[in-house]
Amino acid sequence: MKVGFILFHRALITGISLSAEMLTSAASLRDRKTQRQSPFDIKLIAPTLTSPNLTAGIRIQPDITFKDPANFDIIIVPPMWGNPISALSKHPEIPPWLIKQYHNGAQIIATGTGVTWLAETGLLNHQTATTHWYFYDKFSQRYPQIKLNRKASITSANGLYCTESINSQTEMVLYLISKYYGQKIANTIETHYGHEISKSGHQPFYEIGGQVQFDESIAQAQDWMQRYMSQPLTTQQIAQHCELPLRSFNRKFKDQVGQAPHQYLQKIRMETAKELLRDFGMSLSDVSEQVGYKDAYHFSTRFQKEFDITPSQYRNMVKAKAYNVQ
Repeated sequence: MKVGFILFHRALITGISLSAEMLTSAASLRDRKTQRQSPFDIKLIAPTLTSPNLTAGIRIQPDITFKDPANFDIIIVPPMWGNPISALSKHPEIPPWLIKQYHNGAQIIATGTGVTWLAETGLLNHQTATTHWYFYDKFSQRYPQIKLNRKASITSANGLYCTESINSQTEMVLYLISKYYGQKIANTIETHYGHEISKSGHQPFYEIGGQVQFDESIAQAQDWMQRYMSQPLTTQQIAQHCELPLRSFNRKFKDQVGQAPHQYLQKIRMETAKELLRDFGMSLSDVSEQVGYKDAYHFSTRFQKEFDITPSQYRNMVKAKAYNVQ
């Protein structure tokens, strides 16, 4: 797999470093035979081999320029600091390069204001996209042919992925790791890197695997599940809360979220458990109860099955900051 990160004026380094480390670590967890047969390679691409002016005055050495004939499987476009429109005139070579890479089979992930580069290519015309919340209005005005989804944290359109923030980009990278390297490796990466990602209460109304249409009843269901995950919820109860027949609710939820309701509930319970273990001094039985498991042993068993590590081991690892990914 060949992954390229593009560098440009005022690009945010956080949109490069964490994803690069996660992908590299995931590739290293494959068996040696697979690593030899399918080598993993990351390149940084910039207008010249001199680092552009990035954030915080930090310099990163590009590997190649946009004139290099190399093609990539995945391209990641980081967000930029400040008004993204001002950067467009500085790098007119980026949009045609992205178009060429896309037509050669690359999947492209653009984050926050970095979505501007994808918008400039025209590839997102008549497609659904998202961007950083502070740029919504200007984005809509500049690109009226793009369907801006202000409710989504991730959108997907024929191999073009838009993520609203670094957190959303990380979710997208985890999805790609799962897709190409398997869920077990993805779980390991999430366990080791997940506690470096700041979590918010925001739940994406569109998640990987589903359709891009926003449905308020499904968003309502997601919010209700988040609020009452400590209760013994059933799919029937959630459907009734949304005033939908059970069969219609199950179909609409799977279409939009990409998971069945019970799978999604399990996911947010486990993610919340990780946050409680990481950030609060609660006992395992208290954490268990907070995420809807009355039996701490059952909770521990589910947690270990999900993340390949016990809750106690996870808590100790986070406290020790033990990054033992080899």
